[in-house]
Amino acid sequence: MTHRSPLVTLLGLVAAFAIMFGVNLASSEPRGSYTASPSPSAPATAATTPASPTSAAPSSEPPSPIPPPSPSPSASETKEVEKFPNKVVYAGRTDDDSAAIAVAILGDKAAAYLCDGRDVESWLRGTVKGNEISLTSKKGATLEARLVRGVLEGKIEVGDDELSFIIKEAKPPAGLYRARGTKTTIGWIILPNGSQVGIQTSGEESAPAPKLDPDNPEVTVDGEPLQGEPVSGDLDV
Repeated sequence: MTHRSPLVTLLGLVAAFAIMFGVNLASSEPRGSYTASPSPSAPATAATTPASPTSAAPSSEPPSPIPPPSPSPSASETKEVEKFPNKVVYAGRTDDDSAAIAVAILGDKAAAYLCDGRDVESWLRGTVKGNEISLTSKKGATLEARLVRGVLEGKIEVGDDELSFIIKEAKPPAGLYRARGTKTTIGWIILPNGSQVGIQTSGEESAPAPKLDPDNPEVTVDGEPLQGEPVSGDLDV
C-alpha cells in the first residue's frame, strides 16, 4: 500500500485552493462591473429636460371680456320737451262732439272754457309746466292736457262727466272771447272752421249766446251793450 508524503498532500491542497479562488474571482468580476456602472438614462433625462418656467405655460383661462360701450341716450331721452308758444289759443270739440272747448295760454298761465251752447259751461284756470297744463274751476271741474306734436290732447271732468279732446291751434279770428256786464256774462268759442258755440248767463239762468262778430265784437243783452274781448291765459275766471 502506497503512502503519500505530507509534502505531496500540502501541494495538492494549495493547488485546489488556487483553482477555487480563480473560479470565484472570475464569477464575481462581471457582477461588480455591472453594479458600478451608472444608469445611462437617468442623467440624460435630467440634462435634456430643463424645468419649464411657469410664465411660459399657456393659460387655461379665457381672456377677460371687453366691457360693452355705455349705451347712448335714446332719442326720447335726448329730445327736448315740446313747449307751448308764449301766447296761443287752442279750440275744438270734445271727442264725443257734445261740447266745444278752448284753451288760452299766456306764458306759464292758462285759462279754458267748455260749453255745449245750451246750459252747460265751465271756466277754468291754472298753470303751464313744460308741455303740460293743469286747470281747475271754482266749482271743482278739472282739466289736464299736454302738447303733443303741435296739438293739445287731454280730458276735462265736469260734474260726473269726463270728456276727452284733441284740439288744434285757433288762429284769429278763431279763439276764445268773453263779455261781462252788470247782470250778464257771455262766453264764446269761435272754432277754426268759423262756427261759434257760446252761452250767456244771467244769475242762475243760461241761454245760447248771441252771435259775435270778431270785427265788431259789441252785443246788446237786455238793453245793455257788452263788448266781447279775446281771452288770454291770465284771465281771472
